Amino acid sequence: MRKERIAYCGVNCSNCPAYVATLKGQENVRIKIAALWSDKENQYDACEISCKGCHEPWGKKFRHCAECKVRACARKKLIATCAECSEYPCNQLKELLETLNNKIVRANLDELRCNNKAG
Repeated sequence: MRKERIAYCGVNCSNCPAYVATLKGQENVRIKIAALWSDKENQYDACEISCKGCHEPWGKKFRHCAECKVRACARKKLIATCAECSEYPCNQLKELLETLNNKIVRANLDELRCNNKAG
């Protein structure tokens, strides 16, 4: 059984620098992440690099997580991850995974989906 904290979209929160820095109260790390993640379109302050995970009903979320359509959809459907959805993988999820450009995220969901079918 997984011990990692997996977001609705398949991101492993346990490996997310914003999540880890928030839990450990690492302000210096949050400053570095803000600089690293900022670009011409999105500028971040260290205070925005704060997240307790998308499954938490209360508490601060990283800007994109708080606005995430995939998160909103999964919460509406009362599912733990998109792997449980009958529409998996929907266009909304595919678009997010393409933006994340992270094959590990898709693999997390595929593994969860296989485990759900086997169990």
